[in-house]
Amino acid sequence: MLITPLIQNDCSKAALLHQQAFYRGWTEKDFKDFLNDPLVYGLKITKNDVFTSLILWREIGSEAEVLTLVVDPTYQKQGQASLLLKTLITYLVHKNISQIFLEVAEDNKVAYHFYKNYGFQLLNKRPQYYKREGNERVTALNLKKKLF
Repeated sequence: MLITPLIQNDCSKAALLHQQAFYRGWTEKDFKDFLNDPLVYGLKITKNDVFTSLILWREIGSEAEVLTLVVDPTYQKQGQASLLLKTLITYLVHKNISQIFLEVAEDNKVAYHFYKNYGFQLLNKRPQYYKREGNERVTALNLKKKLF
């Protein structure tokens, strides 16, 4: 596995990966817009030259927000999400960023427990935030972790 920065040339692959994982996955333009923002950064993992996972985050002052973390379903349960999150946390601590935030859909139990295992705590909820099929709505859980 190789971790490298997520760059503009990765946006079409990033969009395909995101659309596989999420009901309303982001487009190539969404990723390009994010990566054009000087406060947004990303990392990707490639395995045998295959783009398998990514993490995208925003840094503002002493805080960071994970915008998305996604692993290709074929490569899940192989430690890639953990590797990306650990790499990000190490990087943020090195930059003196003291807190990290993210949100996860309440119905995404696997992701919620993953973040909880890394010390993220529930900050608050946004009722009916995420859209699902059939106009159903799901609550967003806002999580926070102090890094130091």
